[in-house]
Formats: sequence, structure tokens, C-alpha cells
Amino acid sequence: MKEFNIWKKLAACMLFLNIVFTAFHIQTISPTSGEGNLKANSMGFGPSIASGPGSKLFNGGSLSLLANYDKRQMLSMVLQDKNGNLIVIDGGWDIDADHLTDVIEKKGGRVSAWFITHPHSDHVGALVQILNNPGRKITIDNVYYSLADQSWYDKVESSRSNLVNELRSALATLPADKLHVVRKGEEIKVGQIRAKVLNDPYLLDATSVNNSSVAYKFFLNNVSILVLGDMGPDAGKILLEQTTKEDLKSDIVQMSHHGQYGVNRDVYAAINPKIALWPCPLWLWNNDGGSGTGSGDWKTLETRQWMEELGVKLNYCIKDGDQIIY
Repeated sequence: MKEFNIWKKLAACMLFLNIVFTAFHIQTISPTSGEGNLKANSMGFGPSIASGPGSKLFNGGSLSLLANYDKRQMLSMVLQDKNGNLIVIDGGWDIDADHLTDVIEKKGGRVSAWFITHPHSDHVGALVQILNNPGRKITIDNVYYSLADQSWYDKVESSRSNLVNELRSALATLPADKLHVVRKGEEIKVGQIRAKVLNDPYLLDATSVNNSSVAYKFFLNNVSILVLGDMGPDAGKILLEQTTKEDLKSDIVQMSHHGQYGVNRDVYAAINPKIALWPCPLWLWNNDGGSGTGSGDWKTLETRQWMEELGVKLNYCIKDGDQIIY
């Protein structure tokens, strides 16, 4: 009888573990031969997105979510249309500049448009490094951004406000006609890629510079990609209130603030994506504070569960290296 009770307890334990695993399971697509291709997974996409073996979302173009140099979180994205027109979004830390430069060179060496969400080191450090190193064999035609007055950064994040000055100085190395301050509602067309600016920076007191992120909605081959930068709950609330359902609804979303303590679930519900882009390393993906999955203070596991509940079919994460969608 004691032996039966032991087996009964073991069975109950296995059932519990299975429930926990199911609750937090997220399908990840790892690159094959260095590049990730869509696979048939009954994705349930709308008519604007084809699915199935060999499907190509971008009709000769591509979206690249680049991996970090080390184990730190960062955001570096590259869009390219079938004619070679190239867009970069943020770029990552200064130590990510070499990899980003290599990717740009392999794609022709010319960036038609560089978009900045907000001035934090894990987003614009690489751009500062590249602009301050004129020996790199790449060309940047235009930079799109929106910065607050320097006094605001000095007030809300004095310990990191010097980076904003470094970014301003780096941008000043470009001709003035290449620098563009974006405004809410503005649309920018680069070849077959179209970008819409969804907001002016929200200058809030809470997690201030993160919440000042500019959200951009990109279109390539009628597939929409929403970039949220590091927007937190407060910025997400305003974005949801002030943005039309049509502008929020997107096929692909970049997970805000690297997938943890970003915008709330209701914002992702309004976006209703089928693909999620996770610019987070393995420790953040697993909320691992050093003692295993779930041991940290981050909210990634909760966010992962939201996205599963909301029907996301494909997840691309930089923990698996460069993630490339064609």
C-alpha cells in the first residue's frame, strides 16, 4: 500500500509539472543554416500573410532581429525590401556595432533610413559607435528620431543623460538634411517599405526614457510590423487610448522592453499579432536570476503566457541567435 501511495504521489507530481510546462511553453523558431525560414504550423494568418512550406512573407525582402554580442538585452532590427533598400531600427549596444556593420555590409552597405525608438545604450550605442567611426564602409542616408530637450533627460535620468549628448554629437557628424525629427502620424516611404509614426514621445515621470519610446509601424509586402521600443505600462496605456484600432493591429510585434514590464496585456490584445519578436537573452526569456527558471524578478514568463493566450503562432528570440524571416 505504501508503494502504491508513492506511485500515486509521483503521478500527481508529473501531472502538475505537465500543467506548468504547458502554461509557459512558447514555440521558438531557431535558424537553420544561419537563417530562419517559416514553417507550416497552421498559423491561421489573415489573407495578407501566406503560410505553409516554402512560404515567403516578404516577397524577396527580409526582416532580421539581430542577436546580441554577449548576454545583455538589446534591440537591433534590419528590414530590407526585394530591391535592396535597407532600414535599421535602433542597433543595440556599442559592442554590437561590429556585427551590425557586418550585416549591413553584406546587404549592400547602404542604410536608406535608420529609425531610433529612444536614447538608451542598449538601443543606440551601436549607432553612436558607427557614426563616430567614419572608417566603417557603410553609408547612412537618413536618420529618423524624436528627442526631448536635454534638460528633461538631465532631470529624469541624470546618471544616463550623458548618452543623449553623445547621441546628439554623433548625429551632428551627418549633414543636417539627413536628420529628421519625426511627428505622430507622419509616414515615411523607403523603396517598398512604408513606416508610420504612431506617437510623439510621452514625457512621463515613471520609467521615463523607456516610456518616451516612439512606436513605428512598418509595412513590407502588406505585412505589418509594430515596433514598440521599450514602452512600459504607462506609455502603453496612452498609446492604446490615443491610437486607432487599425493602426495598432499588426501581423508582427516587437515585444516591448525586451518582453518584460513592457506594455500591458490589453495593448498586445489590441495589436493581435501572429508573430512575436523577442529581443531578449536566455536568462531574461526564462526569468532566471541565477537559480533557474522563474528565480528572477522579471515578468517575462507572465508575458510569454499572455502571448500564448492571445494566439501568437511563431516566436523569434535572439537567445537562439540572429532571427531572419523572409
